[in-house]
Amino acid sequence: MRIIFLFLFLSLPIVSFANGLVSEIIGPKEIIADVFDASEIQVDSKIIIVSRRAKRAIAFGTVKKMDLSVSPHPALIVIEEIIENDLVMYKDLIYPASYQIMKDQKVPGFGSLSLSGYDGIPSKFKELASFGVFTSEGHTLDKNEYLVSPFQFQYGVTNNFGLKMVNALWPDGYANIGVKYRVLRNRHAKITVSSFGAYKIQSNDYILQTGGVITLPQNAKFQNHLMVNIILDPQFSDAHATKGLGLFRNSDIRNITEYITDDWNRILYGPTYNVELQTLGGTASYMWIWDTFHTSLGIATQDFSNLSFGTNGYYYVYDFFWRF
Repeated sequence: MRIIFLFLFLSLPIVSFANGLVSEIIGPKEIIADVFDASEIQVDSKIIIVSRRAKRAIAFGTVKKMDLSVSPHPALIVIEEIIENDLVMYKDLIYPASYQIMKDQKVPGFGSLSLSGYDGIPSKFKELASFGVFTSEGHTLDKNEYLVSPFQFQYGVTNNFGLKMVNALWPDGYANIGVKYRVLRNRHAKITVSSFGAYKIQSNDYILQTGGVITLPQNAKFQNHLMVNIILDPQFSDAHATKGLGLFRNSDIRNITEYITDDWNRILYGPTYNVELQTLGGTASYMWIWDTFHTSLGIATQDFSNLSFGTNGYYYVYDFFWRF
């Protein structure tokens, strides 16, 4: 019977490249699937479920058990996230959660962010660790993951804890280090807190920053980020390079909306309240993301009412970094 079922499965064009089929629905979070290629899908593998009816990715899951003594291989899969409130149904398709599959199936928006910590998924499918303004923190990197640019360096010690350095402070003699910790992460909210410190021995001067980001996903395309950055002792006078870059000058509160394009690039925009100046400004930028390389370009202001172009009015914002 299984041989006949396998023949029928392979004869259907829609599933010719799928690695398995849903064969039984146990409950809202558990299914049984027949897996046809154990080299692609194994125990602990992340999988994508694609709806035969809707012809799109609808859920993510993890293989918990698999019987290799028969073929196709019955596998117990725990569903970890439903992407767009679609129900997983009998004969839906099973794919490994690979980069190519995610591109081919046009996996939408923040759904694939449940894959944090899973090897083999490019950074373009993950939560942003930097929003293109490198004094504003994003979320933590995965374990043993790096973020490198001329401006900063980050390293994921664990999936929940990471370290950071601001390279732009070193030419001015400031030894520095920062920490990031993920407090909460699920499909409804993501919270990361951070702290940063720098010290210059020659002038007995220091910089302290603390804050965090709260992310609230809206749907498959939009996320809202509330960021708070509190700067202590911003009146350092010997930091020529950092003064030119406008680093660590003022505390601010930002509300950034993130739009995820079909190509998984990002459009970032929203208001900024400058605590010291008591002015309302904002930023808008576009971030291009390849497998590991990110670059962004946009415009910002600390005060919407100041129509000049410069540090006190409107100015360009840019960033680029590698994440791997």
